[in-house]
Amino acid sequence: MANDVKKMRKDDYNCEECVIVPPADIYETVDEYVIRADMPGTRRENLDITLEKNQLDIYGRLEDELTSEENLKYGEYRLYNYHRTFVVGDGIDREKINATLENGVLTLTLPKSEKLKPRKIEIKVEA
Repeated sequence: MANDVKKMRKDDYNCEECVIVPPADIYETVDEYVIRADMPGTRRENLDITLEKNQLDIYGRLEDELTSEENLKYGEYRLYNYHRTFVVGDGIDREKINATLENGVLTLTLPKSEKLKPRKIEIKVEA
């Protein structure tokens, strides 16, 4: 999946272009889910992350000067933009989702809502 390139319609940009589905890892802790996706060459200002209903969409665009054919002197490698979609359950606290980008790795932290977190059940003594 790391090198999957697909043709898709991107309504936000009103164009058709090739995109790479970035490889991602998903971790779960007691309090949150963490998604890490490799998106080398993407800058923070060129990332769009949206959550609509239960769909989390990640778009990463590379700078035009990196992808311009007129600037290319020799090429064996093709740079594409990134797109990845995840389905997010209702148990996520949507107001507290956090995203960071460091060294080409996007990290999304999706905190669990209180109803998903484990809780200890008190045992009552009957008299």
